[in-house]
Amino acid sequence: MFIDTHCHLDAYKEFSGENLDELFERLRNAEKTADPTREQEFLQDIAASRWSSPKDAKEALIRMPEAFINVACNPADFEQARELSEKYPFVYAAYGIHPEYVETETAEDEARMLEFLKHPKCVACGEFGLDYHYGAETKAAQVRLFERHLQLGIDSKKTLVLHLREADDDALAVLRAADLHGKNVHIHCFTGSPEFVSQLLALDAQIFVGFTGIVTFKSAQNVRDAAAIVPLEQMLLETDAPYMAPVPFRGKTCHSGYIPYIALTLAQIKKLPVEEFYRQIRLNTKRCYGI
Repeated sequence: MFIDTHCHLDAYKEFSGENLDELFERLRNAEKTADPTREQEFLQDIAASRWSSPKDAKEALIRMPEAFINVACNPADFEQARELSEKYPFVYAAYGIHPEYVETETAEDEARMLEFLKHPKCVACGEFGLDYHYGAETKAAQVRLFERHLQLGIDSKKTLVLHLREADDDALAVLRAADLHGKNVHIHCFTGSPEFVSQLLALDAQIFVGFTGIVTFKSAQNVRDAAAIVPLEQMLLETDAPYMAPVPFRGKTCHSGYIPYIALTLAQIKKLPVEEFYRQIRLNTKRCYGI
């Protein structure tokens, strides 16, 4: 069993045109016909950076997650995230404000976030953090926002979900200055270097590192190198759906049923049988999120 620890279910509907009831039913049906004998074929093909298998073979590993953590990182999405968590017993919520909203977020947005963090199906504060890939001109403002939201998250006593992209030095400076002792911190969708992940793992906190479909991309050797040095007990599985579908679905709308392709790649990196990998990651998810 596995949990998608980070996805955006509202955005999935927007990107795919498929409603969530249809998606969940499709994933349940895929679970019934899943073919684990295809795992070795997938590993061989991903190692050779090719996908010559027929369509049915590509889809043979799709499975229904045990649960989903739906992340609302736009204040406009908070209410819908609450509704989804109340409608589906297997959907949990996280609430935060993404750094892309650094110039538009308000004190009212933060006050609403704090109220949503009290909801019984809320398991985390985030995602929030720094993103210099698209927001290089707002670096100083992003750092101030990150510092403020980090303290709000700490005060909430929720797991913290961090978005850290191309901002290594500033991210480390903010995190080292904060009191993170005993806090669960999910470094979401890691895309950095082995050096950066080593520095994050050295923080005085319970650090968990999430890997998405990017780990299967031919161009992402840095991510695979980072995964190799993250202790197995500190890894999480996530998709960031509907973004960044793994090989062999790269370029398509991503959904949480693609987790097995990410898991297989990481299990290969860790030189473990995939079922053993799943067991440990499920324990990690329990420790990080309590579900």
